[in-house]
Amino acid sequence: METAAMISFDEALDIALGAARRLDTEQIELAQARNRVLAQEVRADISMPPYDMAMVDGYACRRADLGSELRVVETVPAGYAPAKATGPGECAKIMTGAMLPEGADCVFMVEHSEPTDGDGVRFTREDTSDNILPLGKNIAKGDLLLSPGHRILASDVAVLASMGCVRPKVYKRARVAVIATGDELVEPEIQPSPVQIRSSNGVQLCAQVEAMGCIATYIGIAHDTEESLEACLKSAMDGHDLALFSGGVSMGEFDLVPGILEKNGIKIQYDRVAIQPGKPTTFAYSDDLFCFGLPGNPVSTFVIFELLVKPFLLAMMGHDYRPPQVRMRLASTMTRKSGARKAWVPVVTTDDGRIARVDYHGSAHINALCHAEGIIAFPEGTTELPEGTEVAVRLIRT
Repeated sequence: METAAMISFDEALDIALGAARRLDTEQIELAQARNRVLAQEVRADISMPPYDMAMVDGYACRRADLGSELRVVETVPAGYAPAKATGPGECAKIMTGAMLPEGADCVFMVEHSEPTDGDGVRFTREDTSDNILPLGKNIAKGDLLLSPGHRILASDVAVLASMGCVRPKVYKRARVAVIATGDELVEPEIQPSPVQIRSSNGVQLCAQVEAMGCIATYIGIAHDTEESLEACLKSAMDGHDLALFSGGVSMGEFDLVPGILEKNGIKIQYDRVAIQPGKPTTFAYSDDLFCFGLPGNPVSTFVIFELLVKPFLLAMMGHDYRPPQVRMRLASTMTRKSGARKAWVPVVTTDDGRIARVDYHGSAHINALCHAEGIIAFPEGTTELPEGTEVAVRLIRT
């Protein structure tokens, strides 16, 4: 196999996103909608609120009558229409969320009232806010609320429910096969020998896939042989949209994944990216399957998934992903030895609201991300970020 030239991270992302094929759509129950991507417009079928609404418990009346003793003509609970209009010198006792009676133009709070003889009440302050939410103030009937490509979060579920969209049309979830590679690996439940390590990338990648709303299938550990790798690839080709390999994509004698992909008609688009960690990242696809080959070290695997695989999968599901990030200042100067590649470093928030590097020894430091809240980038060609520098923190605990 010929090795292609190393490309920049931005080029790698553009190539992957440009190749993503949109998945089919389906209708689902609203209870299963979180983390799915809309494939339809959602427009308001009613105005919100659907009537002039009292915002406090109190008394609805004419503002011109606030200085007078008022006769209470009815009580209006939420969920019931007023039976009477409010005339001069009259008011209606009203509950929060209830429909405003005809004739009233303000509601004064029950705390700002006192009873009078008989069935009367008096306002005890000099003035009051209207305390009314007008018809259609929040949403007008016909308003576009959510567009195709919108990723449904918990807050969006409430919007769908309020508009009666109980079976939204969404893009299907990407089906992802996860394969760990390496003769040194054993499954987590196995006690490793002195020359073995427990496989962590498989469960980590499955967790990342499922956290973003896709379907993960753990194929297992492929040994460093063509036969074992090809058998795992064949399993991935059966009913999956994407195969994720961890390990086996570098330049060593037993890094066989790229050759197996090409042998099975899966064309490699790139196999080296100018990024740290993650240089030997591979992207390939055929008419039937996309593949990412990720480095074997666990921090590399996690970071490349977040940077490349996650946006790619969401593009397949119709969503233009914009990673959550905040801008913060460095608590101290950060340095690195070489600026040859763009580098990502895990960071944590300090007590004074700045950010600091977590204890991080490189891409094999498996627990470095346990306490990190985000990652920041050293731009290519940069070896020092001075204390106080404002940087973009890409959040990873979302």
